[in-house]
Parts: sequence; C-alpha cells; structure tokens
Amino acid sequence: MPPPENIQPVGQPLGVAAIELLDLARLADRLEILVADLVVRGGISDPAVLMECQIADLLSQRLVGLAAFLAALAAAVPVDARVDVADAVRGLALSDQARCLAALAPGDARAEGELTLFED
Repeated sequence: MPPPENIQPVGQPLGVAAIELLDLARLADRLEILVADLVVRGGISDPAVLMECQIADLLSQRLVGLAAFLAALAAAVPVDARVDVADAVRGLALSDQARCLAALAPGDARAEGELTLFED
C-alpha cells in the first residue's frame, strides 16, 4: 500500500498541474517577446520566418487551454476520489516540478547530482 502522503484527492494534482501549465504559458509569452525582439533587431522580414515565429504564441495559447481543461476536470472530480501521485511524478526530470505536482513542500532537498541552471 502506498504511503498516505502520496494519496491525494484527484482534484488536487489536477489543479496544481493547471497552475503549472499557466506558469509555462507565462514563460512561453516571455519567449514570444524575446523572439519578436530578436526578429526586429535582426531585421528579419522573410514572411516564412515571421510565420514560424507565431509558434510561440500558439504554444502559449495551447498551454492556457490545457490549463483551463485540467482546472475544469479538477473542479468536476468527486471530492472522495483519491490517487497515488508517486508513480506519476517519479518520471519527471525536474525535481522542482515533481515537488510542485506532488504537492511537496518547496525547499525539500534536491536529488543527489541534480543540477539547476535557471530558477525563477
């Protein structure tokens, strides 16, 4: 039987995942601004390149859509429905993301050998 701390109401990790997706959408928005700035500074006017630059905007919109979908699922799940999140987060490469999605306290020790180059 899984440890009780891994068993959560299903809506909780779904809601946290929705928040994570919104954060990723915010990062995609920042990327879109960076790409636009690089295009302007580089004097790029090739229509094909400009069309490809719209991918960052599409990425952001799709992330926001997925966040809304997960938030709606989280709200619709019966309160007594529970799930073991341990297996779901075990395969995540980023410990901060795994902690967030497993609803562990921020600041828990990182896995040995894990390197974080960028933090928000």
